[in-house]
Amino acid sequence: MEHKYINNNAQKTLVLFHGTGGDEQSMIAIANKVTKDMNYLSFRGDVVMNGLRRFCKVSDEGLIMDEQDMFSRIPDILKEINRLKEAYNLNELWAMGFSNGANTLAAMLLTQETPFEKVILLRPMNMESQTPPRDLKRMEILIHSGRFDDIIPMQQSVGLEHRLKSLNAKVNNEIYELDHRMRDYEIKDLAQWFKRRI
Repeated sequence: MEHKYINNNAQKTLVLFHGTGGDEQSMIAIANKVTKDMNYLSFRGDVVMNGLRRFCKVSDEGLIMDEQDMFSRIPDILKEINRLKEAYNLNELWAMGFSNGANTLAAMLLTQETPFEKVILLRPMNMESQTPPRDLKRMEILIHSGRFDDIIPMQQSVGLEHRLKSLNAKVNNEIYELDHRMRDYEIKDLAQWFKRRI
């Protein structure tokens, strides 16, 4: 996996996963707006379909995520994260993903041990697939969803919220009167969330 690392001489590092059609540069702008007190480690998805880059395959129409393909890729993604954590001598890791990137992180949380202390899921969906029981009692998860999202309906994030809570995670789902796109005031709220925790 291609990646971009920005060293801000911080003790914490934010691991970033872009949405459909993005790359390793896409989440850097948002990261800069929400916190300058962390390093950034941003990944590029390996899958390209219909000219759009993602972290997993989708249906030919590009509307339905191939969950089994996603789950099959998670071990290698985590292996690369852990390799780079050691290579860059990183300490505490947090993670943030948008849309397909948020789904990637959700798949990690539902199936594997992760190195993350906190996870931010922006416009995520729930998974239809059954996943093994896990205990996420030390994990803090923030979800941002849009009430009028026509790409990932709000009910998807609510379902994921309940699923993660059933695994003992501390989850807060902020529902905005928005569609799939983020707006400046939502990003400012996210910056305040970071400020209270760093």
